[in-house]
Amino acid sequence: MEKKEKREYYIVDKRILPNSIQSVIKVNDLVQKERISKYEAIKKVGISRSTYYKYKDFIKPFFEGGKDKVFSVHLSLVDEPGILARVLDIVAEENMNILTIVQNIAIDGIGRATISVQTTENLLRRIEGMLEKISQLYGVKELRVIGSN
Repeated sequence: MEKKEKREYYIVDKRILPNSIQSVIKVNDLVQKERISKYEAIKKVGISRSTYYKYKDFIKPFFEGGKDKVFSVHLSLVDEPGILARVLDIVAEENMNILTIVQNIAIDGIGRATISVQTTENLLRRIEGMLEKISQLYGVKELRVIGSN
């Protein structure tokens, strides 16, 4: 990658990634979880070393590392009583702390809210499931993770 080339980051569903990228993710997971060498993991997954080393530095899980993690979720919600409360219930069920809630006045029947949520390292893997539950709620029109640290 050239020095002047600006990096851009996207959050994508792993299912749409090409097999080679998914294989690199599998190798990284094996190295982390099974504590085996990269060479052993590459052989186990069945990809070439060149493919692994071509992509390895460009793939990182969205939720990784750190003791505490804070992320913000932007929501577009139907303007009906109780919808935001159901979203907050799901966050609470997952034992995550809500740090801030910013809610705007609804326009054309759609309200917008941004919620900052704090979680701990041992709950990070549950975030994706929580976001999926929220996105499937009646009245949630859009859900976007807009930041994390």
